[in-house]
Amino acid sequence: MGILIRSVARAMVAVLAAALCAVVTAVSGGVTAAITLTATALIVPGTAVPNPANVPGYMENAVDYYISPTTASCASVCTPVPVPYIAQFWPFPWEGWGGLDGAKLDESVASGVAQLTSDLVGDNNPSADSPVVVFGYSQGATVAGNVKSLLSKLPAQDQANINFVLIGNPNRPNGGLFERLAMFGTVPILDATFGQPTPTDTEMSTVDVAFQYDGVADFPLYPVNLLAVLNATAGFWYTHGSYLAPDGRNPDALPNGLTPAELAAAIADPAHQQRLPDSDTTYVLIPTVNLPLLQPLREFGAFTRTEFLTTPLIALIQPALRVLIETGYDRSMPYGQPAPFRLIPRFNPITVTADLIDAIGQGIRDATAATGAAPQPVTAVHDGASANSTPTTVRQATARSVRQRSTQATPPSPASASATASPGTVEKAEQRPGRKTAGRGTNQSIRSAAA
Repeated sequence: MGILIRSVARAMVAVLAAALCAVVTAVSGGVTAAITLTATALIVPGTAVPNPANVPGYMENAVDYYISPTTASCASVCTPVPVPYIAQFWPFPWEGWGGLDGAKLDESVASGVAQLTSDLVGDNNPSADSPVVVFGYSQGATVAGNVKSLLSKLPAQDQANINFVLIGNPNRPNGGLFERLAMFGTVPILDATFGQPTPTDTEMSTVDVAFQYDGVADFPLYPVNLLAVLNATAGFWYTHGSYLAPDGRNPDALPNGLTPAELAAAIADPAHQQRLPDSDTTYVLIPTVNLPLLQPLREFGAFTRTEFLTTPLIALIQPALRVLIETGYDRSMPYGQPAPFRLIPRFNPITVTADLIDAIGQGIRDATAATGAAPQPVTAVHDGASANSTPTTVRQATARSVRQRSTQATPPSPASASATASPGTVEKAEQRPGRKTAGRGTNQSIRSAAA
């Protein structure tokens, strides 16, 4: 009897041990899977937001609007982590910018670079199992671009574990305000450094998103076009701060007037994308439905309840204004090509005149439709956008813009010019041929690169 009991006991112990091993294996396997599938998004905020964790919706919208749709590592599970820093810009007096008591731009950016670098060598050290996406907005994009330049010293296999998503980037090579001002270098007293375009020759996949006419990321190339400069200035006020709306700072707005679904469709649309051969960056320019320059008139009409007058007026003049404003840009130049200010606009006056005539006719039709005297046209505007147009119809209109010199609204494909860009799809953490993933050990490499 005793022998039987001992045999049964041994059998039960063996069964329990086997079950325990199975549980441990399953749990460890689940943890490994979680580690493999979970990425980290380091959120570097813009000016006046020293800590994005303190603004409701800020980090969530960054992930949902821009990071998850464009990076494979964050497509399913992505943990946002705030990157706090000074985030000020002396001497501008706007709320949160610091005013005369605030930090100067270079000091503020340096604090962000130090914090982001510390995060990358600390708890958020990237590896093949734990990739990292660095997200930068406005001044935060400047911070991210500086760190990207430092990380370009890493071995290619380590760079492959890091991706960048930038929005409203003032250092966008063609369009960014800080690159337009490159001839000034570091400005004394202001202590602001211009002319440091975000690098595009690394192994770190990057997506750079800008709204058309954003005065920070899509500033005119030719400042002699005062109409374009005024429109971009209005774009800074009305458009630049809307990328992450609605959030705790801007609860009643939408990103550039688009719903989240419309924004996602605009980012994914190949017609809005551009990438140079051998570049690590995909550029996205999202068309702006209504000219920022006319927004004060819209607000005046809403405030005085005179939309019955202002709406047809806006519809009448907007297409022609858009044609004239577009002569302040050269849309045939790739967005990855550094382009400081230029003085003499390059466009074909014959095609501009033809476009202007078409736009005037379109404005008359739009104004007539706005008064209710005729049905709204269903075709896309030729070169301008109606004040009452939907984002879908305007997408085609604004993508064309003015046919400048090359008479192309987007750069020709590499087959026609090796130095120009071709549109493509937004890559999701694409790995280039020859890339290898790396295990832990990036920590020390990042320290060395940043030194």
